[in-house]
Amino acid sequence: MVYVCIALGLIFCSFWVAQLIFVTAHSRWTYRITESDKRDMSTGVSIIHPIKDLDFELEKNLESWMNQNYKGPVEHIFSFQEADDPAIEIVRDIISKYPEVDCKITINPVIEGLNGKSSNMVNGMRMSRYGIIMFGDSDIRIQPDFIVKMVRPLKNEKIGIMTCGQINRGGKDFWTRFFTFEQNCETDFIWAFLTKLRVDVGATGAAFAMRKKLLKEIGGLEAFGGSLLEDMHLGSTLYRMGYKVALGPFLECQVNKLEREKSLNYAKRIAIGIRTHISFELPAFIVMLFWYWALLFISVIAEDIPAIYICLGFIGLRILHGIGQRIVTGNRVYVVDLIMAPFFDLFGTFYLTYSTFSKPYVMWRGIKYEIKKGGYIEEMYTSDGGIKVAE
Repeated sequence: MVYVCIALGLIFCSFWVAQLIFVTAHSRWTYRITESDKRDMSTGVSIIHPIKDLDFELEKNLESWMNQNYKGPVEHIFSFQEADDPAIEIVRDIISKYPEVDCKITINPVIEGLNGKSSNMVNGMRMSRYGIIMFGDSDIRIQPDFIVKMVRPLKNEKIGIMTCGQINRGGKDFWTRFFTFEQNCETDFIWAFLTKLRVDVGATGAAFAMRKKLLKEIGGLEAFGGSLLEDMHLGSTLYRMGYKVALGPFLECQVNKLEREKSLNYAKRIAIGIRTHISFELPAFIVMLFWYWALLFISVIAEDIPAIYICLGFIGLRILHGIGQRIVTGNRVYVVDLIMAPFFDLFGTFYLTYSTFSKPYVMWRGIKYEIKKGGYIEEMYTSDGGIKVAE
């Protein structure tokens, strides 16, 4: 048992080190500014912002999109679901503050059969004028060269989509710290790292860019919006078609205070997404998270004292790894972070397993979704009643 522990420990601890190296290197590239030049002047970009309600520091997030160094034509389309959304006033203030930027607002009810965000994106895309389509959530902020780094690679026809990891910062209470930790673990240290290694783990939807022509060829966002994980399905479809899913710069998300329920619902949403690829990704992710706990339980049952001590050492290393994750993502380290990494691994293993044997629901942006396999929406409930989604 001791030799098994040592062998697996070398493999997975090397993986932990590689994660830290990758995120550090990619962060340096993210913050190293690339200037726009005449190569960009003929490439127009339509940026669609699906918005619902007030995100923390929304004005600062949107201003980062206004202050880009891109020399080509750019339009911003802010897409809402309700005319009384409190974020509309913030957007209008931004538009008046930057009159030189091409901006417009559109308000449409949720399209039946689509999730709320996808509906916003579809309605925004219908108004777009340019050949490159970019989507950006309202809770993120970007560097001044973000458009440059996202658009230039799309001139290579082999690249199907540019997509980004999201670095979350802030919070002091347990559940806010846990939310930022789980998002960083999932999107940066696992998803982005595996994407860089050309593993098919789909795309992430906080911000992504595509050629409009290609998006229309695969059925548009309407073909994927019946899932709560439209971004993952979109990326996987492009992989199967032979296109590359390329990694753009890291995004920033500043977080103040979040309730426990949002952390739990995010975990449910991700677990459901991984379950889509149950033949490979689900077992692989469980092993990735639970390997040292499994070894510890087996060692205890076998009463193998040396193996138990080795496994306890792995828990200590995972704690150090979790603290390292906090540091390389620019987060302060608090006492609560000492238990965050082992707790996340147990928590993630539970939800990955739970999503396999149950039909869960997810609350997201004020809408309750009942989800079936693959993250597809079976039923969705808004504040004014239920909407049946055709199967």
